[in-house]
Amino acid sequence: GLEDKRADYPKLAAYFRERAEGGAGLMVTGGIAPNIRGWLKPFGGKLSWRLEAAPHRQVTDAVHGAGGRIAMQILHAGRYGYHPLSVSSMAKKAPINPFTPQALSARGIERTIRDYVRSAELAREAGYDGVEVMGSEGYLINQFIAQHTNQRTDQWGGSLENRTRFSRTLIERIRQSCGPDFIIGLAISYSPAYPVMLSDAEMCEIIALHDATGDVDYVTCGYGSYLDFEGIIPPFTHGEKLTTPLTTQLKAIVKHAVITSEAGVRTPDNAETIIASGEADLVSIVRGQIADPHLARKTTEGRPEDIRGCISCNQMCWGRRSRDYWISCLINPSVGREFEWGGDRFEKAAQPRSVLVVGAGPAGLEAARAAAECGHSVEIVEALPVIGGQFRLAGQQPRRAQILDLLNWYEAQFAKLGVTLRLNTYLDEDEIAAHPADTVIVATGSLPDETGFQRWVPAHETLPGIELGGVWSPEAVLRREAPPARRMA
Repeated sequence: GLEDKRADYPKLAAYFRERAEGGAGLMVTGGIAPNIRGWLKPFGGKLSWRLEAAPHRQVTDAVHGAGGRIAMQILHAGRYGYHPLSVSSMAKKAPINPFTPQALSARGIERTIRDYVRSAELAREAGYDGVEVMGSEGYLINQFIAQHTNQRTDQWGGSLENRTRFSRTLIERIRQSCGPDFIIGLAISYSPAYPVMLSDAEMCEIIALHDATGDVDYVTCGYGSYLDFEGIIPPFTHGEKLTTPLTTQLKAIVKHAVITSEAGVRTPDNAETIIASGEADLVSIVRGQIADPHLARKTTEGRPEDIRGCISCNQMCWGRRSRDYWISCLINPSVGREFEWGGDRFEKAAQPRSVLVVGAGPAGLEAARAAAECGHSVEIVEALPVIGGQFRLAGQQPRRAQILDLLNWYEAQFAKLGVTLRLNTYLDEDEIAAHPADTVIVATGSLPDETGFQRWVPAHETLPGIELGGVWSPEAVLRREAPPARRMA
């Protein structure tokens, strides 16, 4: 979400530098269009003119200075471009878009291929180590490859060999122009639940055609499409390791490219399992390195227990991005503000202080951890016998155990940092005022209204039977206070 405006590139550079310092091997930017017609939205990120390359140098210099490597993703939106200038393999409107694209002529296809090559050349000039060609999730390349969106009768349509001609040609020309030491990746995705999408067998044939020339260095396999949108950024309900059924097949047929498994890889354990079992050569951990930008370094240093694990909530990453903000993270407030806060690291205070934190919900937990990381002497008190507050209740829902893992992480960090944790301790105003701490942080949060059910309905209505009992709040159910019933509404 920081790729579209020149003024945001210092923020983008700080974001990627943090993850390069955290040990990521290769990072890939968000989508950059190769021309105006490829915009995802009007005035979105684009690299087709030399003057547009200068801001990118801030990103590549920052990453290389931290010992990392970075590729630029070239994304032509095709019929998903949210503007009237969009083009595609045919003039077929996407159901999610009010604009009907113009069908590319043979001459228009050649111009588009040249624009891809030009964008890759400028990316190399800007210092990128390579480019990732976006052929996934229904964008332009996928629109050429899928028969559902390509019913052309010329050399760019018909057989699978013809439908892949567009992507194979532009990759071949990027290789010829940018040389053998320039990384070229191809991003793909699949949605096995939808017959209209490409099948596993077709995906294997497609990758075999692209691999035959040796021009593709890696193929990264994602999941989902705009038919199965949740699969693209899978929430906790989708499970993990979603692409290994396909990557295992691709590994058996490719001779040149390495295969990357992408969707649903959150933890080092999952990553290690995928690589050790031969299901993929590489893994792409995206949200996991949003939540903890030092995930890779902590793993190689043999301390995976220090990794702050992603909880797959999608609230501040995809949730913010879908509203056209740059991303952040529900459990790591430094995300997106590395340029301002210096990332997920803390300088020791010149004059350590004693800090009292009242309340061990999410805000209190993070306040206590951050203060302790800065070298302060921290005591955190909680009236309940466990930490987490209402956040723990959320973690008691089915399939939300990642939240409980996060709370366990805080307790482990407190033990390492020397934070004093006092449970079953209620402090009133007088006790807080009498406490010897230099600084008091009150993080008691909010309380659910468990008595005002009648306020939930308009004043002129009633909720018949509420006076008879048997009406419970969701919080009471999660705390196991509500007795089980055979029948319930």
